[in-house]
Amino acid sequence: MNLTDIELDALTEVFNVGVGQAADALSQLAGSPVRLNVPRVAMISKQGISDELTAQGTERICAVRQEFSGVLNTEAVLMFPVQQSMQLVQLMVGGDVPLEQLGEMEQEAMAEIGNILLNSVVSGIADVLRLKFEGSLPQVEMGPVRDVLRGQGHLDELVLSLQIDFAIDALEIQGYLVFLLDVESVASLKSTVRAFLESVT
Repeated sequence: MNLTDIELDALTEVFNVGVGQAADALSQLAGSPVRLNVPRVAMISKQGISDELTAQGTERICAVRQEFSGVLNTEAVLMFPVQQSMQLVQLMVGGDVPLEQLGEMEQEAMAEIGNILLNSVVSGIADVLRLKFEGSLPQVEMGPVRDVLRGQGHLDELVLSLQIDFAIDALEIQGYLVFLLDVESVASLKSTVRAFLESVT
């Protein structure tokens, strides 16, 4: 089961609301304006995302995982190339911390960044689509792209993917936000988006 182009366009608008909220929250944390945008929302296989990242030269990623339950049950995974994630953390915790010294601090900071971004995006979705979600605590994971994406499933599984571009001062970072959805959740998402489209037309 897949989403139509119209449904994906509607979700792009919905996600932009949450991403805007996330940008405001991260700007406060960083003490500097953070600009975020969502240039592409797509249903794509885990293998497809792995291929895209690998083609860009990304072999290892830093990921923040968080489960959300409600009308839709999903696991959200926020992913950055490892080097870019460390640069992002450095900006958040202070530019005088050497990248090679960010071990445990990096994980805590990434968990906080991921928590802010994921909850802001999901909160935006919930507000616009009038849904309720409960979220788990975020978990940070580092490893090869394929291993992180595979999780408990298979690489041919479809996921709802958002490509998110960060711009903070002179630093530009590209990340991916992936929602892992089972068949029932995709069906629920389709019906929810259709109801949203009918309400605004």
